[in-house]
Amino acid sequence: MMKKFRILPLLHVLFICCILFFCSLNPKAQNAPITTLASVGNALPGAVVVPITVTGFSNIGAISLCFDYPYAGLHFVQGVPNPSLAGFAIGDQDLGNGKHRITMGWFGSGSNLPNGSVIMTITFTYIGGTNDLEFYDNGPSCEYADASYNVLNDIPQSTYYLNGKVCGGVGNPGPIAGITSLCQGQTGVGYSVSPVANATGYNWTTPTGANIISGNNTNSIIVDFSPTAVSGNISVFGLNSCGNGPSSQLSLTVTPLPVANAGLDITIPYGTSTTLHAASGGSGSYSYHWSPGSLFVNPNIQNPQTINLTVTTMFTVLVTNLTTLCNDSDEVVVTISGGPLNTNPLSIPSSICRGTTAQLFANAGGGSGVYSYAWSCNPPGSPPWSSTQANPVVSPDSSKIYTLSVSDGFNIVLGTTALTVFQLPSATISGGDTLCGQGNSTMLTVDLTGAPPWTFHYSNGVTTWFISSQNTTPFFINATDPGVYTILAMADDHCTGTTSGSAVVAVFPIPPAPTISITGTDLFSTGCCGNQWYKDGNPIPGATGQSFQPLVTAHYFDIVTVNGCKSDTSNTIYYLVDGIQQPNNNKNYSIFSVEPNPGKNFITIKSKTGKTHIEKVSIYSVSGKQEAQYMSNPYMDENNISIDIRQLSPGLYFLEITAMSVRSVLKLIVQ
Repeated sequence: MMKKFRILPLLHVLFICCILFFCSLNPKAQNAPITTLASVGNALPGAVVVPITVTGFSNIGAISLCFDYPYAGLHFVQGVPNPSLAGFAIGDQDLGNGKHRITMGWFGSGSNLPNGSVIMTITFTYIGGTNDLEFYDNGPSCEYADASYNVLNDIPQSTYYLNGKVCGGVGNPGPIAGITSLCQGQTGVGYSVSPVANATGYNWTTPTGANIISGNNTNSIIVDFSPTAVSGNISVFGLNSCGNGPSSQLSLTVTPLPVANAGLDITIPYGTSTTLHAASGGSGSYSYHWSPGSLFVNPNIQNPQTINLTVTTMFTVLVTNLTTLCNDSDEVVVTISGGPLNTNPLSIPSSICRGTTAQLFANAGGGSGVYSYAWSCNPPGSPPWSSTQANPVVSPDSSKIYTLSVSDGFNIVLGTTALTVFQLPSATISGGDTLCGQGNSTMLTVDLTGAPPWTFHYSNGVTTWFISSQNTTPFFINATDPGVYTILAMADDHCTGTTSGSAVVAVFPIPPAPTISITGTDLFSTGCCGNQWYKDGNPIPGATGQSFQPLVTAHYFDIVTVNGCKSDTSNTIYYLVDGIQQPNNNKNYSIFSVEPNPGKNFITIKSKTGKTHIEKVSIYSVSGKQEAQYMSNPYMDENNISIDIRQLSPGLYFLEITAMSVRSVLKLIVQ
């Protein structure tokens, strides 16, 4: 039966590392095998198998491999080596940062394997998500040696060690929501699916002539259909770095616009009527409506008769397909000749959004029939606007009253028309924060301008949310998921507006509390990075390394900060510094000696200066715990004082001697 290895013996690893280290002193020209971690897609919760394959495995005598994986998504179960690599050991190590490291090692005689051979089959328990399997190469952690234990070339790493992934199965998007019957030229049509499990992006396809204008690669898109768009299918599927999921389709029927042709402009005498003629809308059934309707005997027929006209008028016909309800329009101008000089200026349309255009029509009639025009507006603008055209195109930045003066060479008449300009609304998102740990949130603000109600949608790069009928500003977003939040599109009651700003929300785990210990004269922390040392509860300026050497006796602890998130405090160590500490300088020295040192049953404290007033003697362990305390007589000579230490366990201790208001600290080794 094949052996299954779960733990890599320490001596085995040290032996392999030593072999590879000394081999690196005499490298050969042979290249290391190309080692590949498989990528596994569509993984389901439970057991998943990841083979490690090699190419160029020739005359190999030693192997050392390491790779990291996220523990939140995968749990290591076992590793089964190739039968030809007896003793190929494997182990799993918690790195303390949310990742685990798989370490493998083998040595033996020169071995050969065919290209594509599996050297180790690793079984994980898949939890969920997309999980990167990344080789960890700091030199000896990923190396091969030949049968003579010469380290083989494996630089660059990306050529010889190919990473893998384990991804969850991308779910079915489900039905696509959106209208299925529409007209050519229709714009701003929304389509969406529910968020797809394990998807990090979305791929949409649309029929010819249908263009995605926003939301591509998210679960919700906005589509404009050109005047030449055709029927077809809109489809979408979710994807992640391991592949695509199943797709959903929605069949769209795009109906051509009817033919709208109101005919050529005509001129008729003042006070007479005429018949207008619209071309047939095409095959099928169509309705016709002419405006202004009050100037027709019946405005709802294809070829209507006007009433007696006294002013030049522009008429519009709206042609509607009665089956599909698609419609289009066209205009014709009926000019009135003769009669009193007159003008009926119009703005078409009568309201616009800032940045778009409207056309002014003079609609002059009567008089001599030869006209000159002088347009002005109020407010006049800067510089003041004017035009001598009959029907100028305008694009003002605010609402205007346009005044027209028409002259036929003999008389002058005036007329006015109003054009309402709606300012473009805006949506600006702000805020963002770094969240530490799970279950936290931050408030983002969306400031809106324009005329309510507002409609907009925003996204964090993966999920899109729609907001409609919003009547107040600002709008607040309670964000819990990481991402860059942006406003994709917005509109108010009149116009499509602009969007700006972004809010970055990052989510990081709270680092574990470090553990500190004494190494020689230094304090050492298990936290590799982001350390801040504290003395008696206060941060020590500049003490941010993994180790710290105290200069004074005090209580010390450490806090680690990673990605802006702080750990809990470490254990506290009471550190005693050797020698006498005098208050007026920084020098440390001792006027006492301890004999014998190391001691076993009794020790004697001797003064180097003769008679000395000793107040007390305290004994502390290296962790700062007081183990014993002795009070002395008022005076002693240089051969005093003898202390019983039989109750102390073997180890290192500190003697704190208080004499004449001065404190001295000595080291004591108890056997």
